[in-house]
Amino acid sequence: MKTFFQVFLAVFLSLVIIIFGGLFLFSAAFDSSPDIPGHAFLEFQLSGDLPDYAAPDPMEEALGKTTLDMKKFRENLEKAAVDKRVHAVVIRPELFNGGFAQIQEMYALIKKFKAISDKKVYAFLGSDFSFTRDYYLACATDSIFMPADASLFLTGVRSEVTFYKDFFKKIGVEAQFLQIAEYKNAPEVYTRNTMSPYHRQVLNEVIDQYFSDVVQTISESRDIPAEKVEYLINRVSGFSGKEALEYGLVDDLAYYSDLKTLLKKRQKRIKKLSATTYSRVSISSLKIRNKSRVAVINCVGTIYSGSESDNPWLGKLLGAKTIIDNIQRAAKSKSIKAIILRIDSPGGSLLPSAAIWRAIMEAKKKKPVIATISDLGASGGYFIAMAADTIVANPNSLVGSIGIFAGKFNFTGTYDKLGLNVEAVQKGENADLFSIVSPWSKQELAIIQKIIKQSYRDFVQKVARARKMSFDEAEKLARGRVWTGEQAFSLGLIDTVGTFYTALKIAKQRAGIPEAESVRLVYYPKQKSFLNEILSNIETLAGLKEQNLLKGLQNAERIFTQWQNKPLALLPFRIEFK
Repeated sequence: MKTFFQVFLAVFLSLVIIIFGGLFLFSAAFDSSPDIPGHAFLEFQLSGDLPDYAAPDPMEEALGKTTLDMKKFRENLEKAAVDKRVHAVVIRPELFNGGFAQIQEMYALIKKFKAISDKKVYAFLGSDFSFTRDYYLACATDSIFMPADASLFLTGVRSEVTFYKDFFKKIGVEAQFLQIAEYKNAPEVYTRNTMSPYHRQVLNEVIDQYFSDVVQTISESRDIPAEKVEYLINRVSGFSGKEALEYGLVDDLAYYSDLKTLLKKRQKRIKKLSATTYSRVSISSLKIRNKSRVAVINCVGTIYSGSESDNPWLGKLLGAKTIIDNIQRAAKSKSIKAIILRIDSPGGSLLPSAAIWRAIMEAKKKKPVIATISDLGASGGYFIAMAADTIVANPNSLVGSIGIFAGKFNFTGTYDKLGLNVEAVQKGENADLFSIVSPWSKQELAIIQKIIKQSYRDFVQKVARARKMSFDEAEKLARGRVWTGEQAFSLGLIDTVGTFYTALKIAKQRAGIPEAESVRLVYYPKQKSFLNEILSNIETLAGLKEQNLLKGLQNAERIFTQWQNKPLALLPFRIEFK
């Protein structure tokens, strides 16, 4: 039966590869730029998450699909600013889920577009409910419209942290963790029931900055006193379309068809052009981005040692192997004049972070390397950023978190509840160090403590050298503490606050490229592997017929064993807001 299943799976996958391979070749043979109306308005529909970079996917392209990302958002606005066929831009945020720094950067990009072109930008809040993120982005436009019967909620900023200690106790799991230092709060969600004073302190500071930014942005863009904005958030919070108009939060009440009618009054033959369609127009076809080359290497996700991938439990994984290969390729290329590292990472395993750091140190012997941080450049994410010649972050980016922790989970109680008994024979007092059914002994605890102390000291020493500080000065800024980009700039942990274009400007200066020259950006990874996308699911498919409790426990043991006891450099929290 097992042999039959394997043969069936092999035949099935072969057919899939042949079919999609044929579609891809057909698409490549007849691919051409999309037809763009002579008079168009460019429309961005923004809902859910917006990835910083989605590598071109041959399978998606073969099916005529395109994933919108920050890279396309930037380039579409850059193209539209000079494209005579595009007469206006419409932003439609609907339950948009971007991070604070990402939305702040998008806001700046819209402002930049307005500054370099005479084209209008409109926002349409057409969802039943629009929230703070949607409205923050809409504030960058010339005019905001919403239907009279829609609702807008401006409720402030909130961070929720779930603690698992009592839950683990109920299911028989014991969490043991060591951390350096007091602000390295990531493991506290497993070992405590409430926030530590240090955890609460940092969250309060970050949320205070974010709330102030929201209030200031609304106040300046809508010409409403900051005190009144705070009143509206704290005392009103929810607005009908009519109320939003009365308070000056929107410019007019309209349905989407009304907005299109308004656009047609200004340009009779105007037609909608979707952002995904327009992203297929080559930027060089508009005579921009077609000279000297600068590499953009995307470092997105939780850092680990393998290849870049997506994990159902851990999300996007930043594979050190993939990133190092891309850095080395860009460093060796004679046509690449500089390298930009685009970082959006909460950190991860320390050794892969150090391996990427070393690759960057080698690369910058050959050409300038500039790091630009999106939402996250924390812990392991900051570890790799500090290797660059210059670090740029948004004011609302989260950076720092210079600290280390390590831990293990003991599942003995869970096994007892399930009626499972584990017996072992070992030689060596610490042979059970990585076991998931035994706690740390005092001797094992001392071993892990020694390792993370050494790792922390090395991390801080690297920060001190990179940021030209003494060890003591760097250590005061470390201790696991998270800083916003604005705070980090004032403390000397980054070089400047700004956007991706700030980093590009610095890269050009360091590479000796004239400021007025529009350089060509070469993005890494250049595309997803078509074959790997198919084959990556073989193990999952093969395991479907064997799904059972024992198999699940074995998989859990394998995952936990891989992360147990390792020095980890991870951000302790994420901030959500509506």
